[in-house]
Amino acid sequence: MHIHAAPAVAARTMPASNPLPEVRLALPEDLEEILEMGRQLHAENGLMNLDEDMIRQAAEAAILHNQGIFAVIGKNPVQAMIFLGLRQYWYSKELHLEELLAFVLPQYRKSDNAKALIEFAKSAALKLGVPLLIGIVSNDRTAQKIRLYRRRLGEPAGAYFIFNGRTGKRN
Repeated sequence: MHIHAAPAVAARTMPASNPLPEVRLALPEDLEEILEMGRQLHAENGLMNLDEDMIRQAAEAAILHNQGIFAVIGKNPVQAMIFLGLRQYWYSKELHLEELLAFVLPQYRKSDNAKALIEFAKSAALKLGVPLLIGIVSNDRTAQKIRLYRRRLGEPAGAYFIFNGRTGKRN
């Protein structure tokens, strides 16, 4: 399914009075930086082995607004990224946005980039008129991330558990 409404998710989704960094839709020329950031994200938080072809295909499709939205902060360098998939649950034809990844490069984590990515996701869900499913699957700085998400999104609806695995680098 192609997201025809994605261009309506403006590159600047926050009001001008908001001091959060600008989140813009990713462009094809951002792809190589996105892929490198994807490798860094996987090194920090991957649960399974990395497949370079799969991340390239998913990023390319989302950049073209095919079944998703890929947005970034910054240009040369891209400082942060978020990938929102347009999905359906197994029991309904109705769509929802599902955060597939949100990542801020380590050197930019003291910024408001994470807050801006969350606000972008909320704005995209409102503009598309669909629910947003967003969460944290991480064994690193989890409590800090939960506090940030709770402040921006309210109380969580459930939890994730990982049995027989761990996110991040394997020893």
